Amino acid sequence: MSHSYTNPSVKQDLAHLEASVDEGVDEHGFTQRKPISDRECIYKCLDNSRSLAGLDRKQVARLCKQFEVEKTDEEIENEYPPL
Repeated sequence: MSHSYTNPSVKQDLAHLEASVDEGVDEHGFTQRKPISDRECIYKCLDNSRSLAGLDRKQVARLCKQFEVEKTDEEIENEYPPL
């Protein structure tokens, strides 16, 4: 059985849309992301938890704003020493 449909679009070369390999590839062929700083990690965690139940939203917003500002790692470690 065959159908009478023909695709009206023109075939396109989409090779330029492939994922970049600038980040590096592990031994299994998966791309690896570049590591992020501790400050950026803390900010992402806080930003993702803005509306979680059980957290004070004003406090989380204040901390997000604080970690958004460029501070040196030494300044942040003095405020929040490692546990």
